[in-house]
Amino acid sequence: MTATRGDTQRREQVLAAALTVFATFGYRKTSMDAVARAADISRPGLYFLFSGKEELFRETMRQELDRALADVRTALAAPGADLDARLVAALDANLGRYVGTHLNEGVDELLEHGTAQLHDMYDDYRDAFLDTLAKAIADSGRPAAGATPHQISEVLQAAGEGWKHRVADRGEFVRKLGVAVAVALRP
Repeated sequence: MTATRGDTQRREQVLAAALTVFATFGYRKTSMDAVARAADISRPGLYFLFSGKEELFRETMRQELDRALADVRTALAAPGADLDARLVAALDANLGRYVGTHLNEGVDELLEHGTAQLHDMYDDYRDAFLDTLAKAIADSGRPAAGATPHQISEVLQAAGEGWKHRVADRGEFVRKLGVAVAVALRP
C-alpha cells in the first residue's frame, strides 16, 4: 500500500509531536497514548502508521537526523560564503538546532542514550556529519597546521557538543562556534 499525500502529512505531524514527547519524557516514560494525544490522532490511527513505540522512536530520530544532515549540507554549499561562515552554519545546523529551547537536553539524551533502539543509526549519522565537514575543509584547499581535515572536524564537533550545554542561547552558541572555527583553521 502506498501512502497518500494525507497519510504523509499525518505521518510528519505525528513524528513532530513524537519528537517533543520523547524529548520531554524520555524513551522509557513515553507512551503511545501520550504521542497520540500530542499529535491529535487516535491510538488506533497511531498504530496504523507505526507498529509500536520502538518503530515510532526510530523513525522520529531518523527524520530528525536526516533533516539535520540535509541542513548541514545546505549550509556548506552556501554560495558566496567563506569557509569559516559555512562551517559555523553547518555546525549550528547540526548541533545548535535546539540550543536555548526546552528540547535541547531531551533530544541529546535520546540520541546519545537511545542506542538500544537506534542501534548504529546515531554513530552512522555522526560519521556522515564528520565526513561532510572534512570534505568541505579539504575541498577549500586551506592549509591547517598539523591536522587533517577529519581531525579538524572532530575538534569542531567536540567543541560544539560541549558548548551547547553551557551557553544560554543560540546566538552565544554561534559566536563560540565562530571562535572554534577560527582557531581550528588557523594556519
